[in-house]
Amino acid sequence: MQPFLLLTAIYLVFALPASLYDSRTFRVPLWYVGIGAAALIVFYIFHPYPFSTSFKVFGLGNPLVAAISAAVLYLLARLLTGGALGWGDVIFGAYTALYTGFPLVFFAIAFAALCGLLFYLALAVRDSWRKKQQFIFRPIFAIPYLPFITFGAILSQVLFRFFF
Repeated sequence: MQPFLLLTAIYLVFALPASLYDSRTFRVPLWYVGIGAAALIVFYIFHPYPFSTSFKVFGLGNPLVAAISAAVLYLLARLLTGGALGWGDVIFGAYTALYTGFPLVFFAIAFAALCGLLFYLALAVRDSWRKKQQFIFRPIFAIPYLPFITFGAILSQVLFRFFF
């Protein structure tokens, strides 16, 4: 099995159930994400994996830099939104960065934010149309963010691994 497919399988084994759990309960199973992060770190110890053609770093250096970068960005987003982004989302973002690596983590974060925003706007328009009210830009409801982080990571990996 190719290292990329094995890496993706390890990530999805932990990311998909966590995303499903978050979408149902608005809670992140941190113990489960921690086991997933440990599994990814063990993978990198036994399989030196090049992350991108432009930023070739093998081993644990690249994923750890990516995890710290993602944690800082998500923590900044948490502070700027007044806590609307939960601690579980910050930790899961760092876990996802272990999967994507340093250059792709920023694309994964951007894709996740864009998809989450489009989903939120679609639900807001649907609710305002359903209630026959004027569309107002204010927080109407909360959305689970883990599915969007997972989708952004997979989208960034697929786009940049197979098309660039």
